[in-house]
Amino acid sequence: MRHARAKEKGTRRTIFMVSFVPTLIVVIFLISWRPLLLPYFFRYAKWVITEVINDKQRVLENELQFALKEWRLYELESRFGQEWCKENVRQRSDVTWLTQVVNDEFVVPTLVLGHSIRTFSCQKNMIAFIAESVSLGARKSLQSVGWETRLVEEMDCDWLDSKLGGDRNRGFFGRPRGYRIRGTHTRFHALNYTQFSKILYVDADYMLMSNIDELFDIPNDFAAATCSRPGVLDPCFNAGLLVFRPDTTDYYGIMKLWFETTKKDTCPNDQVLLWHYYAADGNWRALPYTYNIRRIVFRPMKSFHFACCRPPKPWSARCRPSRKEAGDFKGPILAVDDMVFIFWKNFYNILKKYGLEDWWRSTKFFRPEQEFGVVPYADCWKQEPRVTS
Repeated sequence: MRHARAKEKGTRRTIFMVSFVPTLIVVIFLISWRPLLLPYFFRYAKWVITEVINDKQRVLENELQFALKEWRLYELESRFGQEWCKENVRQRSDVTWLTQVVNDEFVVPTLVLGHSIRTFSCQKNMIAFIAESVSLGARKSLQSVGWETRLVEEMDCDWLDSKLGGDRNRGFFGRPRGYRIRGTHTRFHALNYTQFSKILYVDADYMLMSNIDELFDIPNDFAAATCSRPGVLDPCFNAGLLVFRPDTTDYYGIMKLWFETTKKDTCPNDQVLLWHYYAADGNWRALPYTYNIRRIVFRPMKSFHFACCRPPKPWSARCRPSRKEAGDFKGPILAVDDMVFIFWKNFYNILKKYGLEDWWRSTKFFRPEQEFGVVPYADCWKQEPRVTS
């Protein structure tokens, strides 16, 4: 055993000497032959390491340049976009924008949506389906920014339950009570508006950041933005942005599928229903991310959808920036919370441009302590929420 260990130790020493001695000789040779080579090598190695460390910062700086360029484009389109439309685009009567408003709470984002359409789009037909619960003052405010308000029958799963009798909130598509969103299926009425060749439907919590009129010209009968976003795969589409060709055949087909599915299982929401009618058979076109950005900052940003989670829906969130803080926001958009400042900056401008200040102050949504206060928006979220009795 001792003899084996001694032999192994001697072998290791031999290997070390065989590898170390030639290396030492090479180094000595290089130093004597090219004395600047070794220092250069170490400086170069140090430079490579520094570049690797600084690469992330350069990427951030490059993203900042993209953000600044995009913000300049946003400001240019905001200011001069309509002049370009008058000189280059023909007004069309066969296309329209469409949204739906189920109560006064969604009037605020619908005003911002309408203002963004008026700012960026060259096509001015704007229809808003409204429910009976929308107040007269809210309707007038919507009309002031260009919405043609149309009172239609409000449709959702509760509506269908009343038609069929009983509560069908069980089964595969079942959702807990309180989960259902009011008026979601009301948009199906638009399939009967065959006087239009294309309808571009957007949820009330959608906001244009650029002209997207090219969507009116897509040849497909139905198109939507995917639920996926960069880095996140989600095999469905988001019904907050739909482009479709109205057809009464599709209306009756969707209504039939809705009734039959509800009878067999439970009431599917509008997005699930549209998915099974169009996308399950491949009868749709997936739109790029840029048309329905939500939850993240992604470029190019042609629109933003306050769909969920972060940022919270600005009009119903606990905190909002003051009029001064929102007005002072000069871009660029670097974080998703910056969209809140853009939203309120647009809304405060709407109050002045369309003379809606008196209406706004008469609503329960007006918060003078925040709108005219001095507490920064970021600090507001750090404060404990007030408990109202």
